[in-house]
Amino acid sequence: MKNIINETQSLCPECLKKIPARHIEEDGKVFLEKECPEHGRYQVLVWSDAKQYREWMGQSVHAEPCGTGPEPEKDCPFDCGLCGEHEGKTCTAVLEITYRCNMECEVCFADTKKERYEPGMEEIKRMYETAYRNGGDCSIQLSGGEPTVRTDLPEILRMGKGMGFSHIQVNTNGIRIAEDLDYLRELKAAGADLIYLQFDSLRDEVYREIRGKRMLDIKLRAVANCEQAGIGVILVPVLVKGLNDGEAGDLIAYAKEHMPIVKGVHFQPVSYFGRYPNDHGSLIWDRMNLSDVISCLTDQTGGEMREKDFVPRKRYDSHCAFSALYYLEEDGQLRPVTENVQNRLVPEGTDFARRANAFTNKHWRLQDAEVLPAGSDGNTVSRHPDRRSMKEFIRRLKNYTLSVSGMGFQDAYNSDLGRLKGCCVHVITCDGRAVPLCAFHLTSVKGGRLYKNE
Repeated sequence: MKNIINETQSLCPECLKKIPARHIEEDGKVFLEKECPEHGRYQVLVWSDAKQYREWMGQSVHAEPCGTGPEPEKDCPFDCGLCGEHEGKTCTAVLEITYRCNMECEVCFADTKKERYEPGMEEIKRMYETAYRNGGDCSIQLSGGEPTVRTDLPEILRMGKGMGFSHIQVNTNGIRIAEDLDYLRELKAAGADLIYLQFDSLRDEVYREIRGKRMLDIKLRAVANCEQAGIGVILVPVLVKGLNDGEAGDLIAYAKEHMPIVKGVHFQPVSYFGRYPNDHGSLIWDRMNLSDVISCLTDQTGGEMREKDFVPRKRYDSHCAFSALYYLEEDGQLRPVTENVQNRLVPEGTDFARRANAFTNKHWRLQDAEVLPAGSDGNTVSRHPDRRSMKEFIRRLKNYTLSVSGMGFQDAYNSDLGRLKGCCVHVITCDGRAVPLCAFHLTSVKGGRLYKNE
């Protein structure tokens, strides 16, 4: 029996026209179903745990429209820039500084090698200005393509720091930083606060499937060089059901072994946009979603991670992302500290984008590379601390926290335009627009796009 959860709007995967859609509950799962008058009916699994989906719905909070652009003429998602109806200020600004790449992955949401694009320094300055106009001192992610192919990347980093951005990430496949430690040190000196590292697996057969070649040695050397250079790393696995979804626990164990340099693991279930194998026949049941990721983490970490540790995004739509924060005890066990730490950073009620930026700046960067000794009594410093051990605990807490998060990008199949209006992760275009990432990279089954840099 089907139960309608809510009505929304979506896009036809074939023609990208706006069509009515609804979320339904069936057999304990949540699906998005829709029908295009020209191309027929679509149904896609969006959440594997209907009870959890409904509970998270109760935590969705709408915001006042805050778009800085004009009122929409064609309506969402065809007027992004941001249009006057958009609810989310920029919390993360993605600056695509090149479409060149030293790889051609089987899976790539950008699929940038189809296009030629590389902005000059004046254009990049305008992109930084657009990011500041829409989000203030938001988190900046330099992306592409592969940003490390640009010889002037250190100059781009220095420009961003000089314009007042306190947190700048470099999104990379790791090849250049694995090969050249001095180059990585130069990036850090120029202002890079974090390496956002593509890291899908601890098995080469997974890299051959997703990236087209063996990559494990490159990934391990990239992390080792980050340890040498003293710059924090977020591991970013793309999860494909039946391929590497059984490795979530192993990736968490690897992250623990390499703390404090590894600051977190950010899981991304594979989405059907950009460059992805075109066999979409199993979309209804076989695609990965965020509730699947949480199940993998709870099932594969031996009880260290529990479902209640993970909190949804506290803005509409709450199903966009999840996060948890853990402290690493000296006995090697993770202890959840999610709510306590988040609430201390910025008071409840503060603008969502500001809260998100404060969290990223605090926990997605290396605060202090010093590795602290165990308490003098041989116990963990967090249990029954005296004044001395409490001081050590506070110092240790700066580094030995692990952020575990996930974000499920929307594609033409599961797009929910209501959710899109609350997006705060924006691609900054060279012509001065801020476009929600899921709208910017959205592609039809034939490769058609709504937006592109040129």
